[in-house]
Amino acid sequence: MRRARLILLAGCVLYSAWMIAPLLGSQLSPLYSYVSETGSVGQPNAQFFRATDLLAGTAFVIAAALAHRAARPMPKLALVALVGLFVLGAATMCDALMPLSCTPTADAACAAREAAGQVPLTHVGHAVSSGIAGFGGVVAVLAWGLWRRSSGFDGARLPLGMGVAYLLATAWTLAAMLEPALYLGLAQRSQVLTLTLWLVLLATSPQARRPPDRQPRAQPPAEPPRADRGTPRSPRRSAAAAAPSRPDRHDG
Repeated sequence: MRRARLILLAGCVLYSAWMIAPLLGSQLSPLYSYVSETGSVGQPNAQFFRATDLLAGTAFVIAAALAHRAARPMPKLALVALVGLFVLGAATMCDALMPLSCTPTADAACAAREAAGQVPLTHVGHAVSSGIAGFGGVVAVLAWGLWRRSSGFDGARLPLGMGVAYLLATAWTLAAMLEPALYLGLAQRSQVLTLTLWLVLLATSPQARRPPDRQPRAQPPAEPPRADRGTPRSPRRSAAAAAPSRPDRHDG
């Protein structure tokens, strides 16, 4: 389990590479652009951001597999949470392998070609994989929350709050996709950031305690009384002890 936690932390660091995009020459607006547009064709250091996404997704997949292997057998909800993490990682890998050919939020001509269906199929694939990644994150957060509820969220209050923040940021992102005036870029960055922080807290939080068994354990049957296993007596002594004692005779 320790290796799974360390790999998960490494994936979170790689998943946060978008935060240094302005330092590497990106001119995309943090208020309106998609995070994945940092890896679009023609963007500064686009290959670097695609590589970090690919490695981050790989780390999430490996961490989920190692955690499942180390914790078997595990509750169903915990397994569902790991499946959500696995889906998140696999979809993130697909995002990196299907980059956008242009930046639709920053280039009006690109947005027009995308609306007319004149862009490569990678745009459609990228949109689908991004949606699946978000879905995997939601499944992981919800299943983890329901699982930890059985232990009263012992030692997991902060991850719980961050998970709620991620769900709210996801709702904000979905609303901003329909209404760009709601700052789509800021909403998605909040979504990715809260998910990353939730994963960090998940990797560093104590393990959940298993709820105590409600059914009392069956007591082992009582052993029958054992016969006296003392040292066997001599047959002669036994016979002498069993014979009645005779009264002493006194001569007159």
